[in-house]
This record gives sequence, structure tokens and C-alpha cells, in this order.
Amino acid sequence: MILIYIITLLFIVASAYSILSIHKDLPRYVTATKLLMSIILVVLLLIGYCMPVYIAGIYKIHIFTFFYLIILFLTLLTLYMAVSQWNNDYRSLSAILIPLTAIINVISLFFINSSRHMTIGPDNSIMVIHIVLALLGEVLFFVAFASSVLYIIVSWQLQKKSSMKFINRFPSLTVLSKLTSFSLSRSLFFFTAGIIIGIIMLFQFYGNISSGSPKEILMYVAWGIIFILWLISRSHITSNYYLSIMTIVSFLLLMILFIASNVVITSGFHSFR
Repeated sequence: MILIYIITLLFIVASAYSILSIHKDLPRYVTATKLLMSIILVVLLLIGYCMPVYIAGIYKIHIFTFFYLIILFLTLLTLYMAVSQWNNDYRSLSAILIPLTAIINVISLFFINSSRHMTIGPDNSIMVIHIVLALLGEVLFFVAFASSVLYIIVSWQLQKKSSMKFINRFPSLTVLSKLTSFSLSRSLFFFTAGIIIGIIMLFQFYGNISSGSPKEILMYVAWGIIFILWLISRSHITSNYYLSIMTIVSFLLLMILFIASNVVITSGFHSFR
């Protein structure tokens, strides 16, 4: 679909502008970034409208749809930051979030023509809610990862005693640590809600609370890791620097496992067949 390739091009341009906004202290780069992300959202919604998912009472979710939803949620979140309490730090946050979203978009191109899909019948349509909530949890964990990367970058710049003019273009370490804690708590909330919905669905339609599938086990592992990171952020038992490192490593590991599980596993519950 030509719109998907247009999205890819727009993401590349938006990434360039977001990075330039860090190096060039010019408001027009930030404005251009916001405008491009707004255009991307419109095109994404158009792609979603043209993409058949609900047909004759049955949800048919292709593997590309999995990537599409992540990209859509990240785009919405990036635009939300431009009008939320994080507005003052939008320039530096977008310089991390947009390029990483662009990378996910490029990865999704390899699955455009994949016939693998997950079929959800009318009897267990609640699974759609489960999937959306879980993906929202992943997206917010992604934000915690991005803010942790920025925390490490700013810390290094301060240790090197780099130009204060350049450092001042980034959020303060306090703001970044608050954003990490904020994102971890919201990620935990949506992951928990997604798991509860999944358990209710399994009990209602299959008479048990677990299918024992690899992807289900991975979701519980992800929940446990996010819960531990959230506890650490709340208890302050370690420095924010080491919390950032743990968040980065945890996210990268879970991202690789989640993507691999959706690509490699072709049978069983939760799988794209």
C-alpha cells in the first residue's frame, strides 16, 4: 500500500527535524516536527480505515496490524506530549521517540504482505480489549525506555562538563526521572488491566485462568519486570542512573523477545498463524 511507504518517508523526515531541533535552537524545527507528526497521524488513521480487521463478526488481525497499533499509539503519545505537562521538554523527548518509532515502522515493512494472522471470533471479542491494553502497556514502557536513554545522555554530558547551552536543550535529570516513574506506573496499570481481562476471558470461555502459552508466560515475565522497576522507582533503593540502565536493558530484552515471539511462534494461543 502506497500510504505505508508515505508514512515511512514522513517518519524519516520527522526524525531528521526532531534531531535538528536539538542541535539547532530554532523553534521552526519543533513546529515542523509537530506538523509532520500530525500529518503522520492522519495518514495512519486513513491506513487503519482501509485495513480490513473486522469482517462478518470476526476479527482477523494480521502480524502487520500488531506493528501498526504500536506505531499508532506511539504517534498519539508523541503528539499528546506536545500539549501535556511534558510540553516544555517535547523537543528532546521527540528526538528519541520519533526516530525509534521510525525504526519500528521500517521493521513493519517486512510484514506488509505476510498472510499470518490471529483470528478472534465473536464469542471471545473481549480479547481485542486485552490486546489493546497490553500494547498500551508496551508503548508506555517504551516511553520509560526513551526517558531513561535521555537520562543517561544528560548524565554523561554533565560529567564531561559539556557546553551548558547544549545541555539546557535537554530536560533536567529530575524531570527525566519523574517521566520514567510516570511511564512505569502507567505501563504497569495497562499491563495489569490487560492481564486481568485475559484471565477473565480464559475463565469465561475455556474454564481455566491460564493457557500456558509461551506468549502468555512472556507477558507475565514482562509484568513482573515492570513491577520490579516500578517498585525500585518508588522506593529509591538505587540511584536514578542505575534505574535508567535497568530500564534500558529490560526494555531491549523484552522488545526482542516480544518481536521474536510474534514472528517465530506460529501455533498455540496468542500466536499469528
